[in-house]
Amino acid sequence: MKNKKIAIVHDWLYAAGGAEVVLAKLLQMFPKADIYTMVDLLPKKHRDFLEGHQIYTSILQKYSFVAKNHKYFIPIMPYLVEQFDLSQYDLIISDSHFVAKGVITAPKQLHIAYIYSPVRYGWDMYFDYDKAGAFGKGLKNLFMKRWLHKLRIWDFVSAQRADFLISSSKFIQKRVKKYWGRDSTLVYPAIEIDDTIYCEKKQEYFVTLSRLIEYKKIDIMIEAFNELPQKKLIIIGEGRMKEKLQKISKSNITFTGYLPKNEAMEIVSKAKAFIFMAKEDFGIVPIEAQACGTPVIAYADGGAEETILKDKTGVFIEKQDKESLKEAILNFKIENFSPSVCREFAKNFSSFNFEKQLTTILKGITNEI
Repeated sequence: MKNKKIAIVHDWLYAAGGAEVVLAKLLQMFPKADIYTMVDLLPKKHRDFLEGHQIYTSILQKYSFVAKNHKYFIPIMPYLVEQFDLSQYDLIISDSHFVAKGVITAPKQLHIAYIYSPVRYGWDMYFDYDKAGAFGKGLKNLFMKRWLHKLRIWDFVSAQRADFLISSSKFIQKRVKKYWGRDSTLVYPAIEIDDTIYCEKKQEYFVTLSRLIEYKKIDIMIEAFNELPQKKLIIIGEGRMKEKLQKISKSNITFTGYLPKNEAMEIVSKAKAFIFMAKEDFGIVPIEAQACGTPVIAYADGGAEETILKDKTGVFIEKQDKESLKEAILNFKIENFSPSVCREFAKNFSSFNFEKQLTTILKGITNEI
């Protein structure tokens, strides 16, 4: 937008995930945009896309101990995001799975919110998180549930502030409508197809690439492969559950830890299948796997149902449990899937399409691009 000041509000810069892929694309589209975020702790090796952009952070950034442990301060983030003074900007774009959408703007300003999800652990995944112990026990559990009650109110109220909502999947559109009572436009996240590695010749192992946290359901994969010692699983990624998961894994399961993108894609591209057991809002990595020519075995819920073609680029599991996954692995036949079909389908989610759709939306709203 010529002669317009633009701010992009991002929840936090901590790890290189799917939200950061979208942020990188937004910054390519708006090379003069400033960034507002709770904390900026993104490692140097992942920061190239931030060069040339002014970054403003909350007060949490001032204290290194607090910043590094910022997730313990999540309860005050709704207040902190409202302290960002964006009055100098003409266009505000928030990309949000938590508080970014809650910034305060003036009537003359245009605020477009790209929504990854309403707060997951506050709404339909509330009981899943509670059963997994994410809210703690005793008094901590009571405090967390009381806070989450208040957070649901703030989440609804703050979702009314943006002038225009964009959802990252049809699944999220349904969440946005149910919990916030608002309509939204669908634009799938940007996938850098060129960053993947295409390979037609597959080897005899399965793979997953994920943060090692509770809702990703890596434990289910481990339970299944522990009972299939003749099958090999490679787990790529880091997370707070890594040590616990390693302890329950048998010798046919390998943990690589964090790998650079090219090394991770090399392993994914040669795998027999990529396994995805989470109920995700969208799920970028299964699309990257398909771009590598690798079919996906996925739990049939959430965004996966939109990003995998049943029996063409992958197979679905109806239940999120060990026995269902074991059955899918034992019945999986790589000859039923074409690597080229997988890659062609993945191109539907390219960054080119993301930019084209977002530009069309902006043109329709402003008539200025």
